[in-house]
This record gives sequence, C-alpha cells and structure tokens, in this order.
Amino acid sequence: MENLDNERLVTVFKSGHEGLIAVAKSMLDEAEIKYLIKNEGVQDLVGLGVFGTGFNPLTGPIQIQVLPEDESYAKDLLKDVEVSEEVDGETEEDAEDTDK
Repeated sequence: MENLDNERLVTVFKSGHEGLIAVAKSMLDEAEIKYLIKNEGVQDLVGLGVFGTGFNPLTGPIQIQVLPEDESYAKDLLKDVEVSEEVDGETEEDAEDTDK
C-alpha cells in the first residue's frame, strides 16, 4: 500500500487464521479500502512459529490496519468474518449441544 501514514493507521481485524485474513483482504479490496497487513510475513521466523495458538506469540496475530476515516466501514464489512472465526473455533461438543 503506497503513501499511507503508518502512525495514523488503526487495526480493524486480527487473526491467526490465514484463510480468514485472505477473506478479509478480499472484502477490503472489493470495497476499495486501502489497508496494511502487519505481522503477516513474520509468523514462522521467530521462536516456535504458530505452535498451538494459530499465530506466533512473540509477534502476535496478523493485523489488518486502515486509515481512521475508513475504520467504521471496514469494521462493519469484517464483522461477519470475525463471527465466523468464533463459530469455526467451536468444539464438537458445543456443536452437538446446539443440535439437541
């Protein structure tokens, strides 16, 4: 992303799941919202990589940042992606309990 003021960027989405990051990036591209990805290339460089957490505990999860003026629109676009992450993280027992 060219010419973004990195000091003003705000984080609108975090995840250790690369598939969800790809979906979020695609949605922002479609909406023509400029963004910056933080921590994407460093997940396996330091320490144990993404062992057990889905992201590197030393670098933190991958973050998508946007300009403050795009924050509310970006969060609104990505709110369902965050919800689906919680649903995907559901255990089999939780899923069975909801089926009863």
